[in-house]
Amino acid sequence: MNVAREALSKITPKPSVFSKGGKNLYEVLSVLPEYGVGSRVTPTKFSNNPALKESYYEVTKVHLKPGLQHGRAWGVQVLKGRTMENGKPVEIRGGLKHKWKLYA
Repeated sequence: MNVAREALSKITPKPSVFSKGGKNLYEVLSVLPEYGVGSRVTPTKFSNNPALKESYYEVTKVHLKPGLQHGRAWGVQVLKGRTMENGKPVEIRGGLKHKWKLYA
């Protein structure tokens, strides 16, 4: 049985840590014009939670590193339809987590 398991492990690719899909914030923004400045993005924890509907970030500033998968982004946070921090842009946290999408 051990021999079969070893043989199978050699021919089957190991699952990726992020195999369930999704893109990080910077991957989502990198394909948009002007790196997504002016667009609305939301983490899936906002969009999957009915209590947090109408919650998103409106991107105001983006600095991407050369690989376009890392960087920093700032935006105005809207939570449950209310603008937070009096409309002042804040740094968007959790951008490297593979759970971001455009707000529809």
